[in-house]
Order: sequence, then C-alpha cells, then structure tokens
Amino acid sequence: MRAKPPIPALKGFLGKPTLVNNVMTFTAVPWILEHGAKAYADYGMGRSLGTLPIQLAGNILQGGLIEVAFGITIREVIESFGGGTRSGRPVRAVQVGGPLGAYFPDHLLDTPLDYEAMAAKKGLVGHGGIVVFDDTVDMASQARFAFEFCAAESCGKCTPCRIGATRGLETMDKVIKGIRPEANLKLVEDLCEVMTDGSLCAMGGLTPMPVMSAITHFPEDFRPAGSFPVAAE
Repeated sequence: MRAKPPIPALKGFLGKPTLVNNVMTFTAVPWILEHGAKAYADYGMGRSLGTLPIQLAGNILQGGLIEVAFGITIREVIESFGGGTRSGRPVRAVQVGGPLGAYFPDHLLDTPLDYEAMAAKKGLVGHGGIVVFDDTVDMASQARFAFEFCAAESCGKCTPCRIGATRGLETMDKVIKGIRPEANLKLVEDLCEVMTDGSLCAMGGLTPMPVMSAITHFPEDFRPAGSFPVAAE
C-alpha cells in the first residue's frame, strides 16, 4: 500500500495516467454505443447526465432496484416508486448515497438527485443507495452507527480514520448516556473535522457526513427536552 496522491488519474499503470471506472460506467457503455452519446446525455440535468441506478431500502413499502434519469427528487423516489413507508408512519430521515451518505430531513426531500444539487445540500449521490426511516428512528443511534461502521471497515492505515472512528464511537456513547453531552458533542465535531481533512481515503473522510448531518438536522435527538443529567466520566 502507498499513500495518495498521486491518484491513478495522475499516475497509474506503468507510471502513466490511468482511467478507473466502476461497474455503473461499464454497464452504460453498450447503450451509449448503440444509441449515441447525445441520446444518453438527453437524460439527466445540469452536469449530471444519463441515468442513476438507485437501491431503495429501509422502512419502505416497495424496496428494490430502479434506474432513472438524474434529476428526480428524493421524495419522488420514495413516494412514486417506494409507496411510502412500510410502517405507514411519516418519513423522518432518509440516508442517501450509502452508509457514509448524509441524512436528509423532510424539508430537504425535494432535492434533485444530481451531483451538484446534492453537494449544495452537503450530501452526496454516492452509489445511489436510499434508506428510509420513519418517525420512530433515533438519530443519535444512527450517528453512532456511522462511527461503528468506520471503525469496523477501516483498513487501519491512517490515524484519523483508525483512531478517529474509535474515539468517535466512544464519545457518541457518552453523549447518548448523558455524560457531559455539550462538551462531548463538541469533541465529536472536532473529531469529524480531523477525519474529513486528514484521512487518506473516503472511508474516514466521509464518515463525518452522516454524523454531522444527523447532529445538524435532528439536534433534538442529541439534546432531549430539558437537559441531560450531569454524570461522571
């Protein structure tokens, strides 16, 4: 293993710039060759052209895999294709882009699924995964899960990811237990900044996205009505 940069697009196979594509790109190639680049580019919006495979899961009546043009809103996917929540309860949070994607509250569900629009709302398209949660979800637990996922999946090469995720998990446990919640939430934010700026790859660099989106959009789950009891460390 070696640190990046350089990345393959700058220096890759035989020391030359190397194009690296994912499966979604390769599956689009036959259709483009048959119908032409313009026909493919007619789908989508802005700079996000073509189609997006979406994996719809979670608390959803009709989950599964769909493929639509970029530009459809998160709400349209949930209601038109998913049929709403399986529980019949209101949607409270939707994670978009995979386990390291941001959690969006109801007022952001009309955001179009395209790279620029999602980035403007501090989210990402990622691999197109959409996971729906109804109003019974505990967002503090979801933030904790992001750290737990990163701690388990980290390759261990860089300190911000390897140590940051573990410390984040421990600190989030303190928040949930009511141990110095304000101070520990500030520590979580500081850890997220270090992980974003210092991690070598997207695993550590994107883990703060679900954590901070949960804290930003659902603060009541981290600061319940009244105040946390003061507990010893």
